[in-house]
Amino acid sequence: MLGRLARWLRILGYDVAYESSISDDDLISRSLHERRVILTMDRELSQRESAKNCLLIKSDDYREQLKHVINHYNIDCKSFIFSRCFICNELLDYIEKEKIEGKVPPYVYSTHNEFDFCPQCHRVYWSGTHRGKILDKLDEILRVSLQ
Repeated sequence: MLGRLARWLRILGYDVAYESSISDDDLISRSLHERRVILTMDRELSQRESAKNCLLIKSDDYREQLKHVINHYNIDCKSFIFSRCFICNELLDYIEKEKIEGKVPPYVYSTHNEFDFCPQCHRVYWSGTHRGKILDKLDEILRVSLQ
């Protein structure tokens, strides 16, 4: 239920582990072992003594969820943006343009010079129109949160 929130936090550059199906005990154990915060919509989980670092998310809307997390933890939304793979959470590496020829559409290859590469899932990222749309959406979400 928080998959979209996880993706947005990754877009902002934060290390987010997400599993759609995990037992409460395993989730708590993992969070303690890996020193992670638990974000959950499960009120019972959030009230467990062993879930020490847990934030209850009350909204079903990913924008409200993101605002809640950003405001609660005073998250820096700009310093690490676009530094992680949206899908697998791995930190991105810069890759020379010549090394990705044939791995991106020809138009993208001819019109862009800087690319990032996910060493885990091998996705290639570039600063296209999608980044502008993401930034616009983030600005809209943050603007609403200040009202």
